[in-house]
Amino acid sequence: MYSAHKLLLAALMGSVCGGVVLAKQVSELSDLIGARAAGGETQMEARGYRVTGGNTVRDQRFTFWWNDRKQECVSVSTVDGRYASIQRIPPGNCDASPAQSQAARPTYPEPRSDAGSLVLVCYGAGTKPSVTTQPRYSWNSSKHKWEWSNDVVGTTQGFGSDVQIELYGDHGRIHLGPNLVPPIHSGGANGWWDLDNLVVSGDRISASYRLNGMNKPRLTVDRRSGRITIQAITNFEGQCDIGNWSAGQRRF
Repeated sequence: MYSAHKLLLAALMGSVCGGVVLAKQVSELSDLIGARAAGGETQMEARGYRVTGGNTVRDQRFTFWWNDRKQECVSVSTVDGRYASIQRIPPGNCDASPAQSQAARPTYPEPRSDAGSLVLVCYGAGTKPSVTTQPRYSWNSSKHKWEWSNDVVGTTQGFGSDVQIELYGDHGRIHLGPNLVPPIHSGGANGWWDLDNLVVSGDRISASYRLNGMNKPRLTVDRRSGRITIQAITNFEGQCDIGNWSAGQRRF
């Protein structure tokens, strides 16, 4: 059962990160692998780490830990109440290094409605990579009988989500629903991601943003229909709304 969980985790992380697992094992914490979660947390705190957040992916519980002295972020995966892996990940996941995360970040005001800004709220649905287990029976020639086992297979999962976009002159940002953010990502601030390659024309908005080294989604918004598409490992399509439109005018 434990090995199946490890295979599930590896398959999931590989699919989310485009086949490349970006995190690296932390050798100085490797003795905690296999420890019960409660005892592991005590040891993590004793070694200078503090928990900053976490999430759950199927049967895996991820917690993110920040070390001020080392200026590093690690992810701890817990399976069946025990530490299964400890990996070093980009600092943005811990959201605990103000100097590195805010140095080059544009300053965003509170949402406003003047001529130089645009705020969109979009709702829709998408698909993302996932893994599942499928039961099967295989013939055991040494025992001369059929035996039951599980196969871990890749699949896609549908979801609903919201997306928010703020544009201020020549820069902007996007807020993603939890289903659009992979477990391992880099950057982001309170769910917001800076937009790159932003182009705003009379009929179309296009931009990209960076979730991790292998996952750089590109978004397109049709300003007449309000239709938004996001193309990446996790795809999304939806409808954006703001203001009042009629008589052939743009929606925004």
